[in-house]
Amino acid sequence: MASFTGFDGNLTEKYVTTPLVHTTRLASAYRRYLTTADAIRFASEVEQHYTPNTLARLLDRSDIEMRRASALALSTLGDRRSIEPLGRALSDSDRGVRMAADDSFRALLIRDAAPIHHQKLLQVTHLIDGGEFASALAPLLILCDQAPLYAEAHHQLGICWQGLQNHDAASRAFSSCLWRCRYHYAAWLGLGRCRFQLGRLPEALAAYQRAAGIHLDLEPARVAVRSIQRRLRRNG
Repeated sequence: MASFTGFDGNLTEKYVTTPLVHTTRLASAYRRYLTTADAIRFASEVEQHYTPNTLARLLDRSDIEMRRASALALSTLGDRRSIEPLGRALSDSDRGVRMAADDSFRALLIRDAAPIHHQKLLQVTHLIDGGEFASALAPLLILCDQAPLYAEAHHQLGICWQGLQNHDAASRAFSSCLWRCRYHYAAWLGLGRCRFQLGRLPEALAAYQRAAGIHLDLEPARVAVRSIQRRLRRNG
């Protein structure tokens, strides 16, 4: 209760209430998720009120909590159009936003194709993870032909060629990936490694710098940048 002087000059008393703080549905769902870790419920609650485009806009320009929540929600609710906003969020000033955006970014890159192509990619990456590059090559070439816009397929093809020590072919595959997704920092890293192996140090430096500029937490890129800069200085 607070006192004030009315217009008639007499002292009067009134109950003064504090305005309620507005909490969005997205923030409420996000806080519940942090408590329960129930990702399915979180996605369901968000989907009822927000489209991927709205989440992408919130990711670009809202407070930290809303940006974190938007980045998290886009991992399941996002579509192809969400990849670029998530790529931009990899350089967000808040590390929590960057971490959530990174998880969602990689998830959408893998899902960005028809289900049959997505399943083929998962099968091939299993071969690559096991170092079976020769076995993975033919299926990847077919997949890139069948799904030419599938950036992650071209990235995996670059990894495959790199494993086979064909750095020229790997460079072309990584470049094809980057034509389809300019924020694909892993492809920039791969391109930097290929250019380094080919002795093209200034071009390798540029690729690593691009990767470090996209993802602020990408320590391997920053280490490579410093190493190449020292080498270039020694070489005059």
